[in-house]
Amino acid sequence: MPAAFLVIISLLAHCQEFIPSQVYGGKQQLKTFIEQELIYPGSALQAETEGTVSVFYRINEKGQVSHVRFDKRLSPDCDLETLRIFRMLEWEPAMVRGIAKSDSGHFNIEFNIKKYNRLCKQRGYKALYFPYEPADTSGRIYLYKNLETAPRPLFTNEGITLAGFIAANLQYPEAAIKQNVSGVVTLAFVVETHGRVSNTHIVNSLGAGCNEEALRILQMIKWMPGTMNQQAVRTRMKLSINFNLEQGPGGSFNPNVKSSYGG
Repeated sequence: MPAAFLVIISLLAHCQEFIPSQVYGGKQQLKTFIEQELIYPGSALQAETEGTVSVFYRINEKGQVSHVRFDKRLSPDCDLETLRIFRMLEWEPAMVRGIAKSDSGHFNIEFNIKKYNRLCKQRGYKALYFPYEPADTSGRIYLYKNLETAPRPLFTNEGITLAGFIAANLQYPEAAIKQNVSGVVTLAFVVETHGRVSNTHIVNSLGAGCNEEALRILQMIKWMPGTMNQQAVRTRMKLSINFNLEQGPGGSFNPNVKSSYGG
């Protein structure tokens, strides 16, 4: 076998073994988070400032961030908004053959007024609403069990429970019904001080579309944030959704959904 061909095979094997660092939940959850979190600065909107802000970073083998710097600036307010969102993220380190390694990369946010207006129409808000104030600005994430008051779901119908909301809105995936898939999907996430979630990732996977459905439901829920020292704080949480198919008359399967949440 030619030496050049051996080198190509070796390089391909190396690429397959290397998994770069990524935010919790991967690219799709990062996209969802930016879309829910981004607030276009008023000064930039007024000046019709458009472009991309790029932040360079390093991630060590523990997932910790360092060496943060701007590689591409746009305006002071757009730069600060990019940095605000970046600092809310948690990271998984790069992996080589199952061993955590340090890595580096770029975090980019595009500021485009037309796209932003379309996004605001889609999500239904142009500013972040804080259901409890004041809010802690340190960025610290608290454990559910250590809080003065724990986060709780907020619904327009005050009589509905979380289990009731999930049961009313969850659509048992067709693939899961056909394959008779039952089990638990557990999601880990952070309830932010404004009551929306971040850093969502799956800690107990089920498949057959159940993971995606659990993620969709979680994104629908707004929370009253947890409090510490009479301030709204960031809180680490888990939500478990039990997908269960109960056999009914004639051998048919009926979806039965249960849920629980906590730290």
